[in-house]
Amino acid sequence: MAAHAMGAATLWFGFLGGATGSDFAVSFRKLKIPFAPVPIAAPTRMNLELLEDSARITEILEPGSAPSKNELREMRHALALALQSCIRRPIVVISGSLPAGVAPAFYKSLVMVAKSAGSRVYLDTSGDALRAGLAARPAFVKPNKEEIEALLSRKLKTRSAILDAARELIAHGAESAAISLGAEGLVWLERWKGPAWLARPPRLGGSTVGCGDATVAGFALAALKGLSGWPAVSLATACGAANCLAKSPGRISPKDVHTLIPQVSITRIG
Repeated sequence: MAAHAMGAATLWFGFLGGATGSDFAVSFRKLKIPFAPVPIAAPTRMNLELLEDSARITEILEPGSAPSKNELREMRHALALALQSCIRRPIVVISGSLPAGVAPAFYKSLVMVAKSAGSRVYLDTSGDALRAGLAARPAFVKPNKEEIEALLSRKLKTRSAILDAARELIAHGAESAAISLGAEGLVWLERWKGPAWLARPPRLGGSTVGCGDATVAGFALAALKGLSGWPAVSLATACGAANCLAKSPGRISPKDVHTLIPQVSITRIG
C-alpha cells in the first residue's frame, strides 16, 4: 500500500481465505491495488488496533490458521509463474510473520524462487524464519531492535553494538541490513565493509502500526530509483515517518513523505 501510494507499480501476493479474505479483496479493489491471492480453506486472520486519546495503542492479534501443504506448494508455484510473466525483474518484498504451523524454511523457499527468477528479495521477518531466510542470501533484511536481540540472544545497548549486529546479518547471508529503532530511527549498513548510516525521523504523534512496513517500501522504492547512501535512507525513513500521519496503516501521502525527507537527520557512522 505504501509503495503503491508513492507511485510504484505493485502487486500484492499472499494467502486469502474465508469472509475476512473476501473483505480484504473488496478493499484492495477499492484502493485499485493489483493483487494475486492464493485461495486457502482457512479464514484469513483479523488484527484489531485500539488507539486511545492518550495515544496508547493496544493490539489484539489473532493467531490465524495454517495453510495446507498443497496450499504452500501452490504459493511457491504461483509466485514463480507471476515472476516469469514480468517484463522487468521486480523487487520481491517478503514481509511479516509466518502463518501458524508453517515451517521457518518456507520463507527461505520463497526467497530461492524469487532469486531463481532474477529478482532481488527484501526480507522483513523475525525469529527462526529470519534465520532460515538468511541462508538463501536475500538482498536486504530489516528486523527491529527487539527482533535482532532475540535472534542473537543478547541486548544491544550501544550504537556500535547495533552496527555489529547489522554486520552479523550480512555475514550470515544478507547483502544489506537495516535495524529499526522505533522513534529513534534506524541503522543501515549498505553492504559488507560499506557505509553505515544512522537516520532519525522527526518526532511525530499517531499510530506506529505499519511504520516498519512503510520503511521497507521506502528502501525498495529507493532501489528502484537507483538511490544509495543518504538519499536512499532519507526516503525510507520518511516513508516510515509518514505512516504516523496516515489515516490508516500504509495509506501514506507522497506530499508528507517529501515534506519529511529534509527533516530526517542523517549521520554516517561507519
